[in-house]
Amino acid sequence: MKKTTCGIAASVISLAVLFSSCSANLGPETLPSTTPATEPTETEPTETEETHLPEETEPSSTAVVTESIVEKYGRLQIDGTKITDSEGESVILKGISSYGIQDCENFFTPEIVKTLAEDWGVDVLRIAVTGDENSEGYLKDPEKYFDLVCKMCDMCIVQGIYVIVDWNVCFVEEEDETKEAAVDFFTRLSTIYADSPNVIYEVANDPLLDDEEDEDADEWNDIIVPFVSDIIEVTRENSPDSIIIVGAPNKGIDIDVASEDMLDYDNIAYAFRFYSGSQGYLLREKAKTAMDNGACVIATQFGLGTENSTDGINELMSTTWMKFMNEYEISWCNYAIGSNAEESANALLLDAENYTDEQKYSGHWPDGLISDSGHFARDQFLYVEPVTEETSETTEE
Repeated sequence: MKKTTCGIAASVISLAVLFSSCSANLGPETLPSTTPATEPTETEPTETEETHLPEETEPSSTAVVTESIVEKYGRLQIDGTKITDSEGESVILKGISSYGIQDCENFFTPEIVKTLAEDWGVDVLRIAVTGDENSEGYLKDPEKYFDLVCKMCDMCIVQGIYVIVDWNVCFVEEEDETKEAAVDFFTRLSTIYADSPNVIYEVANDPLLDDEEDEDADEWNDIIVPFVSDIIEVTRENSPDSIIIVGAPNKGIDIDVASEDMLDYDNIAYAFRFYSGSQGYLLREKAKTAMDNGACVIATQFGLGTENSTDGINELMSTTWMKFMNEYEISWCNYAIGSNAEESANALLLDAENYTDEQKYSGHWPDGLISDSGHFARDQFLYVEPVTEETSETTEE
């Protein structure tokens, strides 16, 4: 197996190219706007008189990664239970997920993506797009959020890392309307990025049956498969060789159920999610069952604590998960970065009052701005395994 590294772009590409790439050979109905990603908005963080430097000025982080992950591995593919590179060698992608983009729309800039790739060693950035009609997101303002997704994809392409674009549906209440929007979204996106080896499509994350009348339904076959099949079809028409990820039933937990009746398409991976503070041995057994059934599984969203993200991180259990995913060559994305949410899952302490907005939003963060979750994740990206006591799987639920 090749050891995964992550990278920087092999050459400097101008911002003009970055923000014009969405518009190549497309009609106006498919295009995002051309507002630069770095253009200030009314909601962009600004320094206030209340912020001040720490008592001792902390050094900013610097680049430690010297090659582009996409240039190294090329277009990825699924071979049995593994993600492989253009030469058929197994690859483990190690990345980080955004919060819902509606909560961090002014956070991501080229310098932020550069910091994640070069200073932190991130292979892949996952963009979480909210597809729930009851939440702020694509269904509420399609042009705004499609524009933002394109800008973030372009930043990743310039930087030379992979990008997972996730359609995040926590509750399926108005299934037809949600599916119609998702088909529209992925049709437009796959048209623009048809030839890009960087872009990976996650067409349904966090699917969850939320209608009491359907409580006896087979969630995988009756709800998820019909929902994702139309999305996969339109995506495949434009980008036949790209990886598409489909979320497992029961809010991403029942990965074994998905593997029992897999979709009849090539290059499909199946996503599970977990929080290491509350999910352990039993979920790992489900993942192993799915792999035994021939599924390629990927943990596209995992937190280092419990799902409510208020109890701190569980480093011992998180280390056990890291060992498991390395052993079985499972790619993963840590949750999350980009919001000022005050929770233990947040990789950055953006609510800290003793740092300036420039320190928070310009990238190359000093260690004091990084949370326990962020430090643990960064260590994993850079292959520094935390030293912990041995854990017993028999104590996990």
